Parts: sequence; structure tokens; C-alpha cells
Amino acid sequence: PTLVFAHAAFRDLLGAPAGIALGAPLADCLRSQNTSALAALLNQAFRTGVVLRDARLGLGDVNRPAMSCSIWPDVNADGETEYLLVELRRTSDNELAYSLQREVAERLLVSALREQHAAEMAESSRKTSEFLSAESRRLAESLDEQVTLAAMAQIALPHPGAWSIVDMLDDRGRMHRLAAVHPDPVVQGVLDAIHGRWHPANTDKFGLPALTRGAAQPLIADAADLTFCDAPHDGKVLDALRAPHAGSLLTMPLLIRDKLVGAITFVSGSDARHYTPEDMELARELASRSSIVLERARLYGEAVALRIKAEAATVAKSSFLDMMSHELRTPLNAIGGYVDLLDLELHGPITEKQHVDLGRIRSSQRYLTALVHDLLNLAHVRGGRLAYDIRDIGAFDVLVEGVAMVEPLIAARGVTYSTVACEPPIVARGDREKVLQILINLLSNAIKFTPDRGKIVVDCQEESGMVRIRVGDTGIGIPADKLESIFEPFVQVKVGTLGSGVGVGLGLAISRALARDMHGDVTVESTIGQGARFTLTLPRATGEAMKTEVVAPRST
Repeated sequence: PTLVFAHAAFRDLLGAPAGIALGAPLADCLRSQNTSALAALLNQAFRTGVVLRDARLGLGDVNRPAMSCSIWPDVNADGETEYLLVELRRTSDNELAYSLQREVAERLLVSALREQHAAEMAESSRKTSEFLSAESRRLAESLDEQVTLAAMAQIALPHPGAWSIVDMLDDRGRMHRLAAVHPDPVVQGVLDAIHGRWHPANTDKFGLPALTRGAAQPLIADAADLTFCDAPHDGKVLDALRAPHAGSLLTMPLLIRDKLVGAITFVSGSDARHYTPEDMELARELASRSSIVLERARLYGEAVALRIKAEAATVAKSSFLDMMSHELRTPLNAIGGYVDLLDLELHGPITEKQHVDLGRIRSSQRYLTALVHDLLNLAHVRGGRLAYDIRDIGAFDVLVEGVAMVEPLIAARGVTYSTVACEPPIVARGDREKVLQILINLLSNAIKFTPDRGKIVVDCQEESGMVRIRVGDTGIGIPADKLESIFEPFVQVKVGTLGSGVGVGLGLAISRALARDMHGDVTVESTIGQGARFTLTLPRATGEAMKTEVVAPRST
């Protein structure tokens, strides 16, 4: 053992020379008769790393007073003893008291050290939490994938001189080096100069290449300078890679749904620093958070691409329907006109049977014209190409107007109609024409699917800031598993034969789309054999002065 420090009392006790040299062998510095016994105790402590308390040295006569020796080894993380703290004192008749005193002092010291360690751990945990929170905020600042990748390239462990390298896999499974970011501007300039030339090599012992070869995770490598230069690169790249003063390497995978998409290699800024378990856990957490943010950015990008594609398809479909509607309307109108001319016998008399046939032709022509109109209307609604004149409208007034328009159908079917609890003061917010269109669709459906001598009931109520107009019937009802699908285009529910073959299933789809564009909805409740009740929900007027709000078509 060599001497690191000894105060005056220690030197006097063992008779050490006044000019004792630090670093000299301890045995050469001591003149006491107890030197050999002390050296044996020191060697034992170095070898075992076990604390020794109150070991007796010497016989305790007048010429050689006995001494008590206590030794505390300082053991490193590898279990090796690096230093010894040695206490020597002359023995006395009160050794028991000394022993108890030392035991109390040691316990107090251990308690203080534990408190200090707990405080240091708490402070370290706080700093780590703050660091991770700051990095998470920085990574999540944008949903754009390229901005997210640029933020990921700035990741490094919070140690002086630490930097990082980010490798990624592209859609074809090819590796590319996204970035190498160093805190020193001079070194960063050197790394920027080789960007695009320093590619991941299949033989690299770090980063994505090593992980794709099945290397252990996390991957740790020392002597980073040598590791960088181990792969085949041109001379300028090899010269540049000697500039960063790199120490150890720590590579963590970037995983999205358990699939390897990249790797972050954390580089220490000093040859003397080795990564601790705490460093590895922090690096793992940074890589995990980076993966989550990257996945979110990619999902957002995919959603945007799908939305753009869907909008383009909607525009194309609407354009096609516009063109087809105009192309079909002209011949259909011409057919209707010629049917009217023939029916008026302007070109000569026709038989009664021919009048009947012309009536059937006219019915088919009107059906096709209405179908073309509904298709065009649905395309405009779903494409956001309708403008809405939102204003306060009286629920009673618009309902009376709608019923008046379907009264011939009610009379023809012989059904009973009644209005319950729909007082004039109930005022909703909406586009009057479109609300009327919805009511006519709901009333027409009720008439269509209600048998002769059935009943249709309409009521209005205000509930929770909304106006609800309900159209109920005693018709055939709707199966429970079809209560939502009937609002899809071209869906018709066949229960029995009543109403079958009438319409193509666009009315409810158009009605719900119109209602939702006005911040309302159309819903249904039904039981087979007991009829159905459709509810149109609209925002209630606030009671302020009448005001008009024009909602322009949505841009596409």
C-alpha cells in the first residue's frame, strides 16, 4: 500500500518522519514496532474489502504501547478496493466505551450518507424528468414527419460533449444516415461536410447496420473513433471521423409496432466516460418516445394523404354526376314534353288505351328526373358544395307547410295524420328550404310504409337547447340491425311487400347530411310491426334578435 494522506497525529503515533512523501510505500514510512502487523491488516483489507474495527496491535508494555486499528475499504463498482481509510489510536482502559461511541458514530454516518444518497437520487430523478419532458415537448411540436425527423436528429444524452447519430430505413428497406449532430460548431461543420458521403455500412459495429444483423440491444461499443473508422470509407470521410473526440457508443433501436425502422446512436464526448445503467435507461426512454412521436407523425401523414385522395375522389364523382345529370335532364325533359304533346292530341287523336300508356311513360319520366335530381343533390351535399341560409324559423310554420305539400299523398293512402304538442313559439335555427326538404322526406317515408288506415303523428319539443321534430308512424317498422344502415345511400329495407320497389334509398341519406351540416341530426327508433319514429334535431334559437347566417360551401 502507498500513502495518500496522513495528518500530523497519525505520523506522530507511528513515528513517521516529518518529511514523509505522499505516494511512498506505507511500510517504508513507519518506524513503529507494530509496522509488520499493521501491514498485514492493510493487505487483508485490500484483499477482502471487509471493514475491520478495533484490531489490537502490540503487547501494550511501556516501550511498545498497544494500539487499536480500524480500517474502512473504499470498493469501486467492479468490487476492487481502491483506497483504505485507516484510524489508529492508543488503547485505553475504556475500550468498551470507545467501541460503543464508534458504533453510534458509524450509524449516524451511515444514516447521513443514506439521506445524502436519497437526496442525490431525488435530484437526479427530477433532472431526468425535466429533461425528458423538455425533449418530449420538442419532439411533439409538429405532426409533419420531416420536422419530427429533424427534431429526432437533435437528441443527445445530457452530458458534456455528448452527441448522436440517427439512421433510418426507407420504404424499400434501405439504410440511410439521417443526421449526425454535435454540440461543437467546428466539429458539426466537419460532420456536415461528409453528410451524404458517410453512409451506414453493412459492416458497421454500431447503429442500424449492427441491429439489422441481430446485434444485442442495447448495443454498446468503446473506442468510438476506432469503431467509426473500421468500415470501408474514403479517405476524406475517415479523416473527418477522427475529429469528434468520441468516447463510447450506445445504440438504441427505433421500433414502430415492434418493427425496426431506425436507430439512434448516443456518443459520449470523452474517452473516459462509460455508459451507466442510468444512461442506458434514459437512452431507451428517449428512443421509445421518439418512436411514438414518429409513428404519430406517420399516421397523421397517411391520414392527410387519404383525406386528399378521398376529397379528390369526391370532386371527381361530383363532377361526373354533374355532367351526367345535365346530359340526362335534356332528353328526359324532351321525353316529358313530347308525351304532353301527344296527350294533348295536337298531332291528331289517340285512343284511350294510348292515353293510359302515355301516363305510364310520364310517370317513368318523372321518376327518372327525380332520381337524377336526388343523385345531384346528394353529390352536392357530400361534396360540401351547398350554401346554407341559417336563420330563426318557426317549427310550427315549417311543419304546416311541409304537411300541406304531402296532403294529396295522405289522402290517397287513407292514413290519419295528427300534430301533437307543436306550439308556435318553438323556434329553431336552420335553412328553411332544407329543413322543409328533410320534413317532406320524412313524411313521404312515413306515408309510403304505413298501411291503409294507419296513423302518422308529428310532434315538436324543446330539449336541452335543441328542437326535436318527430315523425312517427304505425307502419311495418325497421329491423334493429338496419337502424343505421338505412341512412346510407341506395339502402332500402324490405319488410314484407309494403313500400318495396319505391325509390332508390337516397332520401334519408340526403336528409341526415343536410341536418348535420346545420349542426343537427336525423335519427330513428323502431320496432318491427309497431312502426318507426324519425327525429329531426336542430339547434334552438337563442331568443336574441333575429339574425341571418350564411354558410358558404366547403372548399374542396
